[in-house]
Amino acid sequence: MGYYKRHRTRTKPLYQNAVSKEDWHWFQGLFSADGNKIISKDRYGKHYIIRISLDKKSDLIVAEKCIRIVKAIGLTPTVLSEGNCLRLKISSKLLFNALSKTPDKSIITPAYVAGAIDGDGWIDKGAIQFGQSHVPELFDALVDFFNRLNTPVRIWSSKYKNTYRRMYIPYSVIKSSGVLPHSVKAQSIQ
Repeated sequence: MGYYKRHRTRTKPLYQNAVSKEDWHWFQGLFSADGNKIISKDRYGKHYIIRISLDKKSDLIVAEKCIRIVKAIGLTPTVLSEGNCLRLKISSKLLFNALSKTPDKSIITPAYVAGAIDGDGWIDKGAIQFGQSHVPELFDALVDFFNRLNTPVRIWSSKYKNTYRRMYIPYSVIKSSGVLPHSVKAQSIQ
């Protein structure tokens, strides 16, 4: 088998045009908040793996939307249940290269913000709380998004952890900024 050379690539095609631009931006925001990428090597070669980790109890609807988008772009996600964590695993070199933890300013749309909120946000007293410590650029991009719309949000920094910050986003801001139609968590606020 060592003499055999593969003539066709095994790279799975990525059909980004199969989903709306808003769904793609939502998926990118979700990945920025709750995803990671690894390259796994074994005797069969390299495997480009994307993982998105969600809470099994509160993020089920987020996982369903994510699975729908991944299937629409032509990939097959693997769903793993580990304790209270629901982990979506996708193997694709093209998707691996298309996603980044650091947000690009040109894609910070209401849908992107909604994906980030659905990943690292939670509902608290009729509003969304968003906390972030691992990707400060994501937090800054969200603050910048709301400031550009003249809808500033309240921000707290931890006294004990210099890297942890949290923002409070009232329902009225989520609605007026255009984030509401895209965020499954924000839509559940009564």
